Amino acid sequence: MEIDESTWPLVTMQWAGIPSDADLTRFLNSIDAWLDRGERFGLLVDTLGSGVLTPEQRVRTIGHMKANANRTSGLLVQAIVIHSRIQRTLFYGINLVYPNPFPSKVFAEAGAARAWLLAQLG
Repeated sequence: MEIDESTWPLVTMQWAGIPSDADLTRFLNSIDAWLDRGERFGLLVDTLGSGVLTPEQRVRTIGHMKANANRTSGLLVQAIVIHSRIQRTLFYGINLVYPNPFPSKVFAEAGAARAWLLAQLG
């Protein structure tokens, strides 16, 4: 998992393989630090070559999202690049049932995701 915040307020995260628990902790801590800045930011998550989170990691991620919903609703804009059409459709369906508290959109390629985030950030 590689995180690049050199183009703040646009942060990119390249997710390859299944992240370790330490990687997930580092990522969630990074989100907390970005939220602590109090500035609106865009998060581009590129899942090319990624695996799925373990059940325990999913629980941690969902818990983190719920605990930070008030802050993320005003500060976070997310674009996720999912290369598989089937996975994009599943992700879209899940978000219809369980919507994120922040703007979020799924893309097939990173360029479109980046352009959308930059437009959202104005």
